[in-house]
Amino acid sequence: MDLNVRLLMILPLLLFLSACSGKSRTFSAPDKEHYVHADVIGYENIRQWGDRTSDEIYDNAKRLRSNRSLHKRVDILALSSGGEGGAYGAGVLEGWSARGDRPEFFMVTGVSTGALIAPFAFMGSEYDHVLKDLFTETSKENIVTETPLNALFGGSSVGDNTPLRRRLEKVVTDELVAAIAREGKRGRILQIGTTNLDAQRPVVWNITNIAQSGRPDARKLILDIMLASSSIPGAFPPMLIDVMIEGKRYQEVHVDGAVTRQIFVYPRDLNIPRLEKKLGIDPKKKFWLIRNTKIDPEYAPVSLNVTDISDRSISTLIKYQGVCNLYNIISLAKRDGFDIHITNIPSSFNISSKETFDREYMRALYKVGYERGRSGSAWHNSL
Repeated sequence: MDLNVRLLMILPLLLFLSACSGKSRTFSAPDKEHYVHADVIGYENIRQWGDRTSDEIYDNAKRLRSNRSLHKRVDILALSSGGEGGAYGAGVLEGWSARGDRPEFFMVTGVSTGALIAPFAFMGSEYDHVLKDLFTETSKENIVTETPLNALFGGSSVGDNTPLRRRLEKVVTDELVAAIAREGKRGRILQIGTTNLDAQRPVVWNITNIAQSGRPDARKLILDIMLASSSIPGAFPPMLIDVMIEGKRYQEVHVDGAVTRQIFVYPRDLNIPRLEKKLGIDPKKKFWLIRNTKIDPEYAPVSLNVTDISDRSISTLIKYQGVCNLYNIISLAKRDGFDIHITNIPSSFNISSKETFDREYMRALYKVGYERGRSGSAWHNSL
C-alpha cells in the first residue's frame, strides 16, 4: 500500500488520539490579514505563491537575458511526486544522459520526491550518480524512524525524517549550493514547491535565488525546503519556517508540495507572450514532464471491507488528481506554444513493493527508467 494512502487511512484515528493535546509553535502563525506579506528572515525575492504570478517576474525579466540560449530554445523540466517512484525519474535522467541528447534545462521544478531529484537534475549529468545512489541504495531506515507513540501525545507525525535529512546533508553540500548559484547567474532557474498548510496554498521557492544570496544559512534553508516538500502529512513532521511581518516574528507550517499540486511548471496567469516581448526572444519551447507514478487505471477486484474500500478510493483520488495536474500543463503548453513530452511509470511494470522504500523495488524501477530514457521510448505527447 502507498505510504500516502496508508497515512490518509489512519489520519482520523490519529486526530482522535491527539485531540486533547498538541505541539505548540515557537512563534504564532501569521494572522489572516497579513500572512501574504511574510518574508523569510534575512531573505528577499526567494518565493512566490504557486497559484498567482507576481509582477516581479516581469520587472526582473532582464536578469534572464544573461542566458543567451533562451533566444534559441527553452526547456523546462518538471518532476512530480511519487515517493519511492522517484527511482523511475532518476533512471530516466541517467538513461537520457547516456543517450546523449539530454538538454540543459532553463528551468527545473520539483515536488515531493521530485524535490529530492530537482537540484541534481538541474546541475546536469555529472550528478546522475548521486541520484542513482539516492534511489537504489536507500532503504526505509535511511528515510524515516517510526515514532508511533509521538502522535498519541500530541506530536505532528508518526515518523521522524531525521535519517533523510542526514542522507541529504551528505549530497547537498556547500559546493553544490555554490554551483547552483553560478547557474542562477547564467539566468537559469531551480524551483521547489511546498504547501503552506496555514494558507492552504502552494508556495514556489526559487532555490537559485537562495543559493545566490551568499547567506551562511542558505544551505540549511534549501535542505529545509527539500524536506518540507517531501514531508507527507502525518508520516513526517511538517517544516516550520520562521518569517517576519512588520518587524514581528511568526512561524509558517509547510508540508508536502503534492498536497496542492503533484507537478507544476508555472502559474496559469503567467503571461508568456508579455515575458517573451520584454526579453526580445521567440525561442522553440518544450515541457519535459516526469511523472513518477503510473497514470493508467489499474484493475484490481476490491474486497468489501472498510480497509480495502478506503485504500482503493484514496489511491484512485490521488491518481486522478495527478492526471488533472498533467491535463492542466497540457493546456498551458497549447496556449503558450510549448511542445510537450511526458513520461510515467509504464503500466507494464508489475513488480510490487514489499515495504515502504523497498530497495529491490526501487532498483528494478530505476532500471526500467534508465532503459526507457536510453532508448528514447520514454516520451509521449498526450494522455
